[in-house]
Amino acid sequence: MPNRIVGLFFLLLPLSFFGQEAEKAANSVLSYARNFTSTLCSPEYEGRGYVNHGCRKAGALIVDEFKRNGLLPYLGNYDQAFNLNVNTFPNQCKVKFGLRKLKPGRDYLVHPSSAGYKGVLSLKSMSAAEIMNYRMGTAPSKTAIAFVAGKVLSGDSVKLVRSKLEKIAQTECAVVEYTREKLTWSVSKQRFKFPYITCFDTLQRRKDSKINVNIDNDFLSRYEVRNCFGWVPSVNPSDSIIVVSAHYDHLGRMGKKTYFPGANDNASGVAMLMSLSRAIQQQPLQNHSVLFVAFAGEEIGLEGSFALVESGILDLKKISMVLNLDILGSGEEGITVVNGSVFPQFYHRLVQLNESIPAVPVVKPRGRAANSDHYPFSEKGVPSLFVYTMGPNKNYHDIHDRYENLSFDRFESLHYLFVRFLNRF
Repeated sequence: MPNRIVGLFFLLLPLSFFGQEAEKAANSVLSYARNFTSTLCSPEYEGRGYVNHGCRKAGALIVDEFKRNGLLPYLGNYDQAFNLNVNTFPNQCKVKFGLRKLKPGRDYLVHPSSAGYKGVLSLKSMSAAEIMNYRMGTAPSKTAIAFVAGKVLSGDSVKLVRSKLEKIAQTECAVVEYTREKLTWSVSKQRFKFPYITCFDTLQRRKDSKINVNIDNDFLSRYEVRNCFGWVPSVNPSDSIIVVSAHYDHLGRMGKKTYFPGANDNASGVAMLMSLSRAIQQQPLQNHSVLFVAFAGEEIGLEGSFALVESGILDLKKISMVLNLDILGSGEEGITVVNGSVFPQFYHRLVQLNESIPAVPVVKPRGRAANSDHYPFSEKGVPSLFVYTMGPNKNYHDIHDRYENLSFDRFESLHYLFVRFLNRF
């Protein structure tokens, strides 16, 4: 961030921050965030999924960091345990066409709901119309229906075909889909009866009549994970609470050798959460206590935030606002504020603060969306904003969402924007 902009930030901060001390503080923010993001993205944390307990390891790291930074437990606890069901791929994950071995994450993905399988499958090519008219109970043994998602079909039509293919994989037979779309993975709480494999489309692969599959699958029932808490009481006695949140889970591993680092989504958001927790712990808000929450289970359907909202641990009537942080690794093109049009008073406050700096070039409003952990709160009527950055980095739910690909272009400026925003309560 240019020195001129750094200076503008600190003119608006308490007078104890000035000159060289201001510059040191700015460098400290970015250095801390980079280190924490890099750590969460390392192989040690297994993509923060459920293979080798990656999510649990990351949760333990976050609790330790809350403690190290001086944050207190909330109601005597630094975490909240809950259970979820999840489909995982812990060991072998190999796909071959003839002698050509495909690279996981680059050449193919296993559907997150796929069953495991070991053996050779004969490929039976079908058109979209044939798939939509397919009658269940007619698939030959050891056969995979093959479908090419080409440019002829519209996006909506492809979605309908994929929905039918998923139903086929649930009960009927294996599925192999060829696509030219970016390979994007996710997590599932169910398991099909048969494997479903998505391959990046090449003419050579389409010529093959068989596919050799060796996929190990393990469905985990009622697997325990934890939301993590850090509490900063207000200076003056107050029942009012602000929740600042970010999810720390990601997609984990697809086999022994392939994991999804989840740098932008959402190690960067957790780094911002931690950076803000340090700042607020050093200078607490006058009339609002702040609960910092690192959620588990977001990628599998907002399981962690729903678990907290429905637990009764928090009195929702005492929450003045939820600020949810997800995908904070860029910002060259500004930020989007989900629920900006739903809670305009908070959105306009953020816009006005940004105009006085500016931290980012654009603060774009968006409406209601069930796309991150703000959603269970806002559905209960709690004012909730979800902020994410926009920029040239388009890596999302893929193996390329690595620490090295993050710019952190506006991280410092957003940190100080959020600090000022919280101090307006």
